[in-house]
Amino acid sequence: MSTETTTDLPTWDEMADVDKGCALLHLHKRDWEGNSYAVREYPCEYLDDPRLTALTPQAACRHAVTVGGSNDEAFQRLGQDEYERLYNLALDEPDRRCLWGARYPTTTLAAAGGAVATTSYSPAPRHAARELVKFWADNGHGNAAVMHRSEPGGEWHEVGGCDGCRVEG
Repeated sequence: MSTETTTDLPTWDEMADVDKGCALLHLHKRDWEGNSYAVREYPCEYLDDPRLTALTPQAACRHAVTVGGSNDEAFQRLGQDEYERLYNLALDEPDRRCLWGARYPTTTLAAAGGAVATTSYSPAPRHAARELVKFWADNGHGNAAVMHRSEPGGEWHEVGGCDGCRVEG
């Protein structure tokens, strides 16, 4: 548990964009779901600044409100474009940072009326990726595989070897 006070923590202007977006995600949930439900089910989870990532969920929620105000206030202050940019950055960042994931085949309807085979990736912790692959294989989605990348945002590579986890359906 962090013992830092709000004055020890970064202000809005001192925060990384991704942490601003994390605050906005929480403020949005407070607006839509109510304060107590948002704190309990959708607490603010900062991703960048170690002072913020060390906060308890409740302290992170309080910090988000302190620096961001209400969701409406943040939207008015930032404008729609900047609000959406920060919000989407925080929404996408956990998947971008994830080094493990699962690949599974999907089918997309093409404009010409035919079905086109495509591939989708679901970033997930390693144990969850393994479970996803097993689930998809058990439900007729062949050629699912656990994937790994060596750096956040890097290229996906199928895991091989004795720990390959590849499941052919």
